[in-house]
Amino acid sequence: LARLNFIWKGFINMPSVAKFVIKAYPVSGSFEYLTEDLPDSIQVGGRISPHTVWDYVEKIKASGTKEICVVRFTPVTEEDQISYALLFAYFSSRKRYGVAANNMKQVKDLYLIPLGSSDKVPHHLVPFDGPG
Repeated sequence: LARLNFIWKGFINMPSVAKFVIKAYPVSGSFEYLTEDLPDSIQVGGRISPHTVWDYVEKIKASGTKEICVVRFTPVTEEDQISYALLFAYFSSRKRYGVAANNMKQVKDLYLIPLGSSDKVPHHLVPFDGPG
């Protein structure tokens, strides 16, 4: 990440679980709409099963009319790292992904996918088209 510039900085907030400052770094896709559309605070509205997300992603890819972009979220401070780890553990232990509740103009769906350092990137998201 040291060689990349972050494309967004703000809060991730899931009430009763965690709230912290985070930076988003580009991984794959076009980020123009994302950087314009993301609010100062991403509100996590709930959980969703990975199966549901991947079914939806496959339909989007097949349609060819929408873009998928992937970012990596990184906490800003050590204190943010603790809250980040709490949210990661929350989703991982339940085998669920997070769903953003914000209403955005261009970005229609935003999912938080907890990947551990040794986890492989889900095959639905590769190959990467970007800095990786």
